Amino acid sequence: MRPELMRPADPAAGYHRVVSARRFRYIERDPDHTIRVTWLAQDLACPACQTDTGLQLVLDEAVDRIVRVYCPRQHDWAEPRIEPAHFITYSRLQTWVDPDPDSLWIMDAGFGEVDPPPIDYVADIKAGWGYGLKYAKRRAKSKAKAAIRKPVRQARRRLTKAAHRPVAAALRIAWTWQAGSAPRGAQPRPEAEPGPKIPSAAKYRKAYGMPAPQRGPRCLVCDDTGTIPDTPIPCTECEGPVAAALADAERRAERARRG
Repeated sequence: MRPELMRPADPAAGYHRVVSARRFRYIERDPDHTIRVTWLAQDLACPACQTDTGLQLVLDEAVDRIVRVYCPRQHDWAEPRIEPAHFITYSRLQTWVDPDPDSLWIMDAGFGEVDPPPIDYVADIKAGWGYGLKYAKRRAKSKAKAAIRKPVRQARRRLTKAAHRPVAAALRIAWTWQAGSAPRGAQPRPEAEPGPKIPSAAKYRKAYGMPAPQRGPRCLVCDDTGTIPDTPIPCTECEGPVAAALADAERRAERARRG
């Protein structure tokens, strides 16, 4: 790579460098129109190898008077057909995004890198659809194989464990004998000693002379009377003493049915 191509573009310092990945076009005045000025866009290509992509255009205002073009195949030449003023304006538009509307006419005339081709949405949709079908097919195939392999793998694992179980038991017994103690299976299991019998809470209350706790009213609004105290207004917070008694009887019957 040439040393000047490693230098970044700096339009403020008078150094302009444009890297064109696509074809680059310059404009020249149409000689057939003498009254009205018209411009023709011409493609720029390497005169040695006819390469028209990947060109780098460089102009140093302090040194050059003509735009220099570098080909990716190590060819370089001076291009007098490119107007330096047009190239400087295009470089500033690319680097600074200069909003000067008087300088945008060169891009309208076709100066600069050609626009990228339009996006082929049909091809993208087809490619995405094909990828989705392939992914769904792979997933279905993997699920089918997993449904077949999983029982086989589980059966193989069970057979392996069953085959290794006697060997593991023999090795365990040998290690136990080597340690100087009898195998665990030959030792009688010690019976669990019965623990102390804990008396019920009723016996504790009787021994201490404590009265048994009484269950309070279920409804704290009406005290299970069904009406507001000192008023004939029925209580809306509970279903009344009759409904509570029926619910208790139903719970006792259900408990008796369950044993």
